[in-house]
Amino acid sequence: MSPASSIETAHSQTGVALVVSLILLTIITLLSVSAMQNANLDTKIAVNHQFKEMSFRAAENALAIVTGPELSVLDNLDIPNVVGEITSNDPFFTTHNAVGDPIDPAFSDQLPMSASLTMEYQGEREGLFFSGHQLDNTTHLFLVDAFGTVAGNATRTHNRMQVGLIRQRY
Repeated sequence: MSPASSIETAHSQTGVALVVSLILLTIITLLSVSAMQNANLDTKIAVNHQFKEMSFRAAENALAIVTGPELSVLDNLDIPNVVGEITSNDPFFTTHNAVGDPIDPAFSDQLPMSASLTMEYQGEREGLFFSGHQLDNTTHLFLVDAFGTVAGNATRTHNRMQVGLIRQRY
């Protein structure tokens, strides 16, 4: 091959390979940006779901405290005693103190969770029978709403439960 023919070949290239490679690079870049945005959205959804679950746990813990021991032994619970009266307890349950330190070491790696509680006294009912209780009892019914929250975001979960306080009739 002579040097003149190789120079002619170099002058006859039109740059099609460069154009094709730029088009492919643009397509791959657009796909990468789209995938990155989807991954970012998936991360936000996962974090939101985690906060929602934590606020649900806070509300459930508040309801578990109310249904656990006798209501009269809870110091920080304002119990209504007139039919239709609504009392509010905010915060009723919290995992961290006012300074931000965890109340229990098990909560040290979690965001602060809290729950407020409202109770509505619905009245007294007789004739409701419960396993393990005497037949001559009166049940005081309350509608309890627990609102769980997680510090640092707007996540809020509302749980509602009807609670019966069983008392023996005299």
